Amino acid sequence: MGSKISVINVGLIGYGYWGKIIHSKLEKIAKVKFVCRSKDTYVDKLDLVDWVFVVTPDVTHYEIVKTCIINGKNVFCEKPFTSNFEQALSLYRLAEINNVKLYVDDVFNYRTELEELHSVIDTKKEIKVTWNTLKSQNYLNRLTWHHLYMLYPILNGKIDIQWPKINNITFNYDVSDKKYHEVAGIDFTHNSNNNDALFDMINGVLNDDTIIDWDYNKEITLNSEKILGRIK
Repeated sequence: MGSKISVINVGLIGYGYWGKIIHSKLEKIAKVKFVCRSKDTYVDKLDLVDWVFVVTPDVTHYEIVKTCIINGKNVFCEKPFTSNFEQALSLYRLAEINNVKLYVDDVFNYRTELEELHSVIDTKKEIKVTWNTLKSQNYLNRLTWHHLYMLYPILNGKIDIQWPKINNITFNYDVSDKKYHEVAGIDFTHNSNNNDALFDMINGVLNDDTIIDWDYNKEITLNSEKILGRIK
C-alpha cells in the first residue's frame, strides 16, 4: 500500500521506545508539528494540529485523550486504551459530543495473516496462543490486548474466563531468547517479510477512510477493555 501526500498536521505525545517508532511512520505521511512527553505541557500546542497521537504510559491515557478531545482534536491512542471499560466508554461518548475521531491501536488487524486467522478460528475446537518475548512485560496490557481484538469474532458473545483460558482459547506467554508469536497455528512472528502493518494502520487513520472501520475499532476496543477487566 503506497503512502499518500498529506498536509495533515499531527502532534505526538510520548517519545519512548514505541513513540519513536510511531514518529518515524508519521514523518512519512504527515507534518509533525510537536513532540512532547507525557509530563510536558502540550495543551498550548494543540491549536497547531488536526490529530494527536498518544503514546504515553498506560495510566496517563485517559486524562490526555480526554483533554485532546475536549479541545476538538482527533486522537489516536496506543493500547491498552484506558484503565477500565467505564473510562473507555466515557471517552467515546465525549468524542461523539465533540465531533472528533478516536482510534485505538489494533495494528495486528492490518497484518496480511489476519484474513487466514479469521477463516480458521471458527473451525478449531481448541485454539492456542503463544507469544515468547525477549524480556518480561505486563502481558495482559502489552500482549493479551492484541489477542482479544484479533480473536474478536469468537470473543464477542458469552465469555467463560478460567485464566489463562477463555472459552476454547489457551493463552501462553513466556520470556525466551527467541521471539515467537503464533495464534491458532498461524505464525505472526515479526520479520522482514511481513507487511508494514503499523504504517498501513496509521496511513489509513490519517489519509484513507476506505480502509478504516471506525465502528469496528470501537467495538473491539470496548470488548477488549471489558474482557481484560474481568481477567484482572
